[in-house]
Amino acid sequence: MEKSLPNDVEIAALLPAYTNEGDITRILLTNGTELVYRRTMRSTLAKLARRRCKDVTLLRRWASRYTHRALNNPIAASSDLVLVPVKTRRPRVEGDGTMAHVNVVAISGETFRQHDDASRTKVVGKRSTVIALAGGSKLPVLWSEKTTLAHIREARHICAELVREEEEAVLRRLKQ
Repeated sequence: MEKSLPNDVEIAALLPAYTNEGDITRILLTNGTELVYRRTMRSTLAKLARRRCKDVTLLRRWASRYTHRALNNPIAASSDLVLVPVKTRRPRVEGDGTMAHVNVVAISGETFRQHDDASRTKVVGKRSTVIALAGGSKLPVLWSEKTTLAHIREARHICAELVREEEEAVLRRLKQ
């Protein structure tokens, strides 16, 4: 029997993966462990949003107000789960999911460093970035440090907005 999805605050990252049975989602947790969720990334994201009565498409559209982009917008399911998409693998076939989703709340300290990795990127001299996550996991990203930082900065801004809104709601209730 498949376990239910972990709590928002426990999720560090969601990674698409291939298996002989089909596409799955690997869930990296903030305590350093990993769960296998036997659903596609799209299905997993939809379930995370639905458990808060939200829709992934609408969350991405809402985030575009902050990012001013049409693609690769964060998914802000809650203030504890703001998922920023990052490219972590090359597609095997057209339409293949290549984007992992990192919870900006779970990104730890000194996060980004570029390294040469021709074998991973398949382009000689191409540089990729590594994101350090809570729990000690390190996630290689195929984007440059500049691109990765820009996406994470936008997601952190969205996360701060959600926290601010929650704090204002608590203060309003305390004043009543």
